[in-house]
Amino acid sequence: MAELYTRFPSTILRQRFERARALSLEAQMRECVDYLQNPEVLIQEFVDAYTAIESCCDPEEQKFQTIAPGADVPASRAALLDRLFANGAVSVFDTVPFEFSCVARDVASMSGSTGNPLPHVDGLDYVGHMVDSEPVGVLGVVQHDLQTTPFSLFLRLITCLSEIAPDAQLRAADTALFKGGLGVEPKLDLQLVLRDADTEPAHATLRQLTHDLAEAFYAGISEEWQFPDVLRNIVCLLPAPSDSDELLILEWCV
Repeated sequence: MAELYTRFPSTILRQRFERARALSLEAQMRECVDYLQNPEVLIQEFVDAYTAIESCCDPEEQKFQTIAPGADVPASRAALLDRLFANGAVSVFDTVPFEFSCVARDVASMSGSTGNPLPHVDGLDYVGHMVDSEPVGVLGVVQHDLQTTPFSLFLRLITCLSEIAPDAQLRAADTALFKGGLGVEPKLDLQLVLRDADTEPAHATLRQLTHDLAEAFYAGISEEWQFPDVLRNIVCLLPAPSDSDELLILEWCV
C-alpha cells in the first residue's frame, strides 16, 4: 500500500551512491579501491549520514512508502522478486540452512532528490525477518541486471541502513514494515542477492572488492560509538543450483 511520507535532505553518502552507480565498471573499481585504501572515509560518510537523518526528523514524520502493485519498476527486478518470494519463506543453504520471510517490497528511500519520479529504485528491494530465530530484521537489495553492480548495491544498502537505523526511524519501521517483530533490541541483517557467479574477470574482481569493502565497513562501524549496535551481519547470497532444496546459497557473511 502506498503511503505519503516526508523525504529528508539528501546525504553525502546517498549522493556518493547515486554518482557511483552511473560510473563505468572500471571507474567503480577505482572508487571501491579508494575506499579500501581509506576505509575511514566511508565510515565517516556513513556516520555523518546517520546523524543527519537522526537530527533532522521528528517522530511524527516517520513514514515509509512502498510502491503500489503495477507501478513502473524494472521488469527484471520485479520478476526476480516474484520468483524469490512466490512460495513464502526463502530457504538459504549454509552450514546450517536458514530461512527468512519477506514482509514488504520496494521500500522508498528516506532521503535523496525530490525530483526523482521513482524514489523506490533508490531504496530497499525488500525487507523481511529471519524465521525461527531471535528477532532479526532483514534489509535486502537484488542484482537484477549486469548494470547493477555489487559495489553500487552495497553502497545503496548501507545508505538505506543509515536512513532506517536512527531510533525513531527504526521504531516506525518496526510498526509499519516489520509489524512489531523487531523486539525491544532490534538487530538487522543486510542482504545482497547477486546473479549467478560472474565469469567475466572485471565483474568478478569488483565482486571480490565489494566483499573486501563489506569486511572493512563492518569492522569499522562496529567500533563507532555514534552508531547503535543494530547491525548483526552483512551477507551475500547467490541462486542455488536447480537440484538444491534451498532457493539461495550463502556466498559470504561478515
